[in-house]
Amino acid sequence: MRIPVFSKSRPSTKPPETELQRAHRTRDAGDIWGAFTILRAEYEKQRSEEIATELSSLIGTSSRYVDVLSAMESHFDNNFYLNSNPDVRGATKDGDIHYLLYGWKENRNPSPFFDNAFYRDRNADLKPGEFLLSHFAKRGNATGSRANPVSDHYWFEPFSPTDEQWSKLSAATINDDTEAVVIIPVYKGYEETMTSIYHAVSSRGNDRYSLLVINDRSPDDAINATLRSLAAKGLFEYHASVINRGFVQTCNYAIKELSGNHDVVLLNSDAYVFPGWFNRLKAHAIDPTVATVTPLSNNATICSYPLAHRDNFLALECTPEQLDALAANANRGLAVETPTGVGFCFYMSRNAINKIGALDSDAFKVGYGEENDFCMRALNHGYKNLIVGDVFVFHTGSVSFSAIKEENFNKGQKALEVNHPNYSPLVRGHIMADPELHLRRRLDMERLSAALCGATVFVTHKWGGGINTYLKQQIEALKKKKSNFVTLQVHDGCRITVNTGYGLFVPNLANIDLRNEFGLVAEMIYKLSPKLFHVNSFAGIDWHWHKKLLELISESGIPYKYVGHDYSSISHHYQLLRPDNIYVPIPSIQERRAWSTMIENSGSIDICDPDERLEAYTDFLEKAAAVEVPSKAANAILAREFPRVTFNVVPHDDHLPDFPIATRRAKDKRIKVAVIGAIGPHKGSDVLTALAVDAKNRNLELVYTLVGYSSNDDLLRSHGVSITGPYHTEAEALDILSRTQPDFVLIPSIWPETFCYALSMALKLLIPPVVFDIGAQAERVSPLAWGVTLPISLAYAPRKLSETLLGIDIDKLWDAREGRIAA
Repeated sequence: MRIPVFSKSRPSTKPPETELQRAHRTRDAGDIWGAFTILRAEYEKQRSEEIATELSSLIGTSSRYVDVLSAMESHFDNNFYLNSNPDVRGATKDGDIHYLLYGWKENRNPSPFFDNAFYRDRNADLKPGEFLLSHFAKRGNATGSRANPVSDHYWFEPFSPTDEQWSKLSAATINDDTEAVVIIPVYKGYEETMTSIYHAVSSRGNDRYSLLVINDRSPDDAINATLRSLAAKGLFEYHASVINRGFVQTCNYAIKELSGNHDVVLLNSDAYVFPGWFNRLKAHAIDPTVATVTPLSNNATICSYPLAHRDNFLALECTPEQLDALAANANRGLAVETPTGVGFCFYMSRNAINKIGALDSDAFKVGYGEENDFCMRALNHGYKNLIVGDVFVFHTGSVSFSAIKEENFNKGQKALEVNHPNYSPLVRGHIMADPELHLRRRLDMERLSAALCGATVFVTHKWGGGINTYLKQQIEALKKKKSNFVTLQVHDGCRITVNTGYGLFVPNLANIDLRNEFGLVAEMIYKLSPKLFHVNSFAGIDWHWHKKLLELISESGIPYKYVGHDYSSISHHYQLLRPDNIYVPIPSIQERRAWSTMIENSGSIDICDPDERLEAYTDFLEKAAAVEVPSKAANAILAREFPRVTFNVVPHDDHLPDFPIATRRAKDKRIKVAVIGAIGPHKGSDVLTALAVDAKNRNLELVYTLVGYSSNDDLLRSHGVSITGPYHTEAEALDILSRTQPDFVLIPSIWPETFCYALSMALKLLIPPVVFDIGAQAERVSPLAWGVTLPISLAYAPRKLSETLLGIDIDKLWDAREGRIAA
């Protein structure tokens, strides 16, 4: 019989799993959140660089984790993040983890003062994968720049009025002249409540309303004591409920039992009115068909300003009271119809109340939809609801969310859906049409003229390029003088967008459609009363509006300067290239007219007969205070077309940062050629492609690098061209160009440039430039012993051009450059 032998179990020699290994296992299982949580806890224990690198990897950032952590501690607001993102709030309380792993890449904002999308757009030096808050902590704080387009502080905060402030107020009690009763239901929020009451009383002036404060059995002893004291002074009508009715029933009690037969205004205890508000609001309710009236506010969904459907708590350049006065000027008497008002400041006509009843306290016991229901019932009985543009009321609103609030809101929305199945479609259609945009736009315009009256107004396109570079210089010069500026950008055929840089937040002055708001643009210009129009380009709009704007500026009585950055004054082919991208030296009127019969490929849409264009620009330029061009070459072309106009040649200033001059690389058999910029056909992309194809086909010792990008990157790469990609700053471009160490820079542009900023980079680094013998590029290179100009005919003969480039005496160019340095 065989006896089994049992071996003794041995203790495992396998080392215990480390937290790093556990994190890797968790990550590999697809749980990124869990892996991050493990690693973050371990980092807090030992501050390991290895774990920090792992954390940065999970976040997806090239920034050091220690910098990320520091920036989050300084600039992340968890409450704000959760309140702003209901989907996140419903899943976790750890908003910081969500932001780190997902939110910053999804452009979710980490605090009221940090706008991810804005910050990305405004900071071209952001490196791929760089954590935005880390960048801001290092550079934004140092330079004092903002991380949002509005401001770096809150607009208005509630306060506790002093006894002295209360003592100076006149009573707002009911009398024979009372036209309406303003009802403020009170429950919680001491400072908000006192601020609301104070503003309602102090803003009454000669307006004929009484103020009724109804205390819904507040649990706040301070509120109760202060209200009793103020009521004893006779400042307002006061009713203290012996039971807690809830918001809707409290409003109904005030409407039915305490307001007589007057119209009423339901005013939230966190809403603040300003002098003159009531008469303006009531003026819209004189129409007997109007049931409700709601003003604009910073925090009131469809009535919100300056951004609709947003809580606008960041400070504008004016106070809320000043904004209300501006609204009175900008939009006096203007209103739009709406399916629903908003309850923060809600005017209800007694006529409508008597006909359709007060608020529905059965369906909306705790609120969240009662005013919407009232408006829908009013619509069903033939009344109108209005949103008015000439009153602005500040609304603090709810700044935190709770499960019970969301539950009540959802119940209210369900009741609306049951009682009014067409409510959601009506509101959705209203939001899509956005009739309030015109009111917001006019208010933006009023703020613009109030804040920047007498500014220099730049007119330009939205295409970027050299004009943008030039305008940045001009704007910086104005900023140094503390002079105001406004930029009007034309685009999309018939649209204008107003840009003020950091100067003023006017989001509603974007995409103004000239087809129906040309009059608004004219009014805006009249109110703004610019010191000078600085006209640079109308590229991007069609000829009808191009011509109308020329006339508007020339007939405005405002001095204007025109800068000829291209040849749009004589042709809709701004670069004076034939539509098949063939250079024609100074084409005649007949040639330009013939070009109009060809298919347009340049992107220009302002096509017209060349004679009509010449006539319009002759009139415009002859009336100008000054006409400038940046080169003699541009002057030669334009002066021939406009013989009675004096063109002042004013070369653009050196805008590039200081940078060490380039060093020549060690010689070998190859010739390294660099091309700079964002190049399309007019900038020579086809020339570069043909050269690359020829070099590849014939195994030429020509190596091409594009410092930038082109209209056909894939094609260029397939033929051996190295492409560095878009650069974000001139300093970055200079650095890439310097490190590329080309033997020379080729500017393959085939149009007669008026200046050529790409060429400026080569000249800055003292790298020998090679250009064709046309335009400003030839004008700037011809005097240089260390530069080369080539016949433009070579642009269309790539084999010959390749051989010419191979034949350039590079030693001679660099020796001449050294001589220039020595001199």
